[in-house]
Amino acid sequence: MKYLLVFLLAANVLVGQTRTVLAEIEIEFTVREFGFSKVTGWLYSDGMPAEATFEEDILLTFEGCVAANSFSTGVAARDRNVVNQEEFLHAEKYSTICFSAAEIEFVGKIGSKTTYDMRGDLTLRGETHPIEARVVQMDAKSLEASFSIDRTQWSVGTGPAAFFVSDNVDLVAKVNLN
Repeated sequence: MKYLLVFLLAANVLVGQTRTVLAEIEIEFTVREFGFSKVTGWLYSDGMPAEATFEEDILLTFEGCVAANSFSTGVAARDRNVVNQEEFLHAEKYSTICFSAAEIEFVGKIGSKTTYDMRGDLTLRGETHPIEARVVQMDAKSLEASFSIDRTQWSVGTGPAAFFVSDNVDLVAKVNLN
């Protein structure tokens, strides 16, 4: 009996521990307006679901959402327009912007920072398309992902605004692990 107990304890150590943690997301975005000026803004999870799963200290899975109505650039009229207009986020109809990782590849570890390449699906305005992101685990409590999207792929701002706003949007997602 005691050999069985020792075997089970040893097997548990060898297999590695999987843990899932809840997360909060803040996304900073930058887009060019009128071809030369930059507009920076944010989107927040605001209580929306997000979680990451690790085995030992290696990221295995990630999925999370931000609230479309959390869009903020600091210019109230612009923010209301982007959140409410059908041409843009239309948050009343499409309340969440979600990402689910399909594949996470460990790239390397330098000091306390671990780097991954992540591929998955971004759902925005009810349309889902694949994206890729470089993710750096800054420490035990935070991840940071950098990526760019073509907003027109999700039919965002394809009306009159298309003449004033660049198609490319640069994003940095900061994920706080609880």
